[in-house]
Amino acid sequence: MVKAKYIKDHVTGYGKNISRATNEKFGISNKLIVQAALGDEKSLTQIADMGKLGERLVLVMPTIKEHLKTYIQGNTQYNQTLAELYKAGSKGALAIDKSASDVTLENTKFNNLLEEYKEKLFVSLEAESIRHEDQMDVIRLQAWVDSQMKDVDARIQQEGISNKPFLAQLKADEDYENKKIQHILEHGSQKDLSLIPHKQYVTNPLKKMWDSIRDFFS
Repeated sequence: MVKAKYIKDHVTGYGKNISRATNEKFGISNKLIVQAALGDEKSLTQIADMGKLGERLVLVMPTIKEHLKTYIQGNTQYNQTLAELYKAGSKGALAIDKSASDVTLENTKFNNLLEEYKEKLFVSLEAESIRHEDQMDVIRLQAWVDSQMKDVDARIQQEGISNKPFLAQLKADEDYENKKIQHILEHGSQKDLSLIPHKQYVTNPLKKMWDSIRDFFS
């Protein structure tokens, strides 16, 4: 068995403060590392548990953070909404009370405006005809612009679909490389990379087909 005395520490003496801080904050010490390296089961188990906990924290903390942030934002929005509704309700109640007292005045105004409207009707009809023609031109222009934009959207959507196999292949290649590295680290000279599956979304025939589709829609 390897003796601890053969393990030479050439750096800790230059960083005693940061070594002590690492031990205090994370429970990682030279003693723990050396004992694990020498095969001490307790130390190895502790390091493994620390690693598993670290993996779990890295995995779940972003989601926990987002959920709690959303919860806070939701409660804030709820209370802000209540305040705005009550404020609007108070104004609405006052407006309703005021409207009741204005009915008589508005009735008189209605009669007067009706008479004025009859005088202005002819001019208004002529102005409406001009407005209508202008609006028809706007509608035709809007329809043409919408049609052009839909064509662009359709081309973008088609291009997005045609890109899916290539994007999937990039992800598959990245996953394969990560698994290959992990496999080599775990098995060393006994590695067998043929045991690692490697997804192939883009083969030569498929690539030619997708290239032709992408060229067609480009």
